[in-house]
Amino acid sequence: MQETKEAAQYRFHLRRFLMFIVLVLAVIVVALYSFFQINPLDIFKTGFGGTYKQVLDVVEESNQKIMEIPSDGASAQTSHATLSDHIIVGSISSVKCFDRTGNQLWHVPVSLKKPLIQTHNNNVLVADMGGRYLGVIRDGTILWDKTLDVDIVNAGIYENWILVITKSDQAGYKRIIHAFSHEGEKIVLRNISDYYPFAVYHYPSFDHTAFIVCGIDAQSLETISLFEFLDLSMNQRGSIRDSQGREDLFAGALPFSSERLLLYGEKDLMCVGKDLGMIWRLDLEGDLLTSCGITPDDITIAAVLDGEILSREKRKQTSLKAIDGKGSAHEWLVVDAEVTQIKTKGRTIACAAGSEVYFLNGNGEVVDVYTSLSKVESIYLASEDLAYVFSGGKLVSVQINVPKKFLGIF
Repeated sequence: MQETKEAAQYRFHLRRFLMFIVLVLAVIVVALYSFFQINPLDIFKTGFGGTYKQVLDVVEESNQKIMEIPSDGASAQTSHATLSDHIIVGSISSVKCFDRTGNQLWHVPVSLKKPLIQTHNNNVLVADMGGRYLGVIRDGTILWDKTLDVDIVNAGIYENWILVITKSDQAGYKRIIHAFSHEGEKIVLRNISDYYPFAVYHYPSFDHTAFIVCGIDAQSLETISLFEFLDLSMNQRGSIRDSQGREDLFAGALPFSSERLLLYGEKDLMCVGKDLGMIWRLDLEGDLLTSCGITPDDITIAAVLDGEILSREKRKQTSLKAIDGKGSAHEWLVVDAEVTQIKTKGRTIACAAGSEVYFLNGNGEVVDVYTSLSKVESIYLASEDLAYVFSGGKLVSVQINVPKKFLGIF
């Protein structure tokens, strides 16, 4: 009887020990996958020694917060865009792809006057600003390219479209808006005679049946900014103009998540619905908008330069404001510099101000700061914890100190 009791206790403790081992293994598996991005099945391929080396490599890489990426020349001769965690570097002679550590993944030779690089999914759009070359690269291979008949003014790649603005060689017309498929097929175009378009967008989350054109009407004595809305056949559906006569230069448009659109200019921001009805408008009243962005939860982040301080004291002070869905603004941060760029990715907001880049979370708290030796010219967010910064002719990858989710979940 005594031996039977001891055997039962032994089995009980053995089961507890085995459960403890299973829990430890589960924690190790979650840690490998969530924190080190290592497939736990690699243990069977490389053994414990190989997996341990992978962990050390990831730790060493994470400790290297800033790494320089090869770049070709000054900002006027280069263009950049993120592709997943990688960075695309376009110059007058080549388009290259680098990973975050500076390793070159592929290289495509080109001959351009002024490169424009944009990305969508795995496609890299290459356009020659002031030239006529247009092409798409995928996985380091030219998918297609062509030479247009007239010079390119601007271009962009979107979910189902490549939209290009060119000069016009026809009498009485100022510019032409072209729509191509991702495979390079010309779908439709529109000749513009009464204003100068400088940007065209397609945002399916706002309206998948509309093109949004931003332009300037310079026919009268006063310069008037406008947004024109076209259907997919390039027929006009409506327009919004600077009707208040304040010479407010519209700068662009950004989409919210649910059939709403942010239109912004130097002196105000407005939110419109799919029917082009105004939902809210924020007048800056003498201050100037220098940049803006939208977070995943539809909060507008606006950099507002204090006009009174600029006029009275000849110095720049910018307020970073968060604008909710009703148009109410709340001040997050004040910096003694002009904020020239705002980029958002997931929970991270990046703001370039002078030689510094401030990284904020969704609550407006500064979680990290990157300081350059010269003025920051461009920032690109590849993920919540990875940014690429271009300044002084140098491109670097910056590991952002974003608080990690517990077990990669919370």
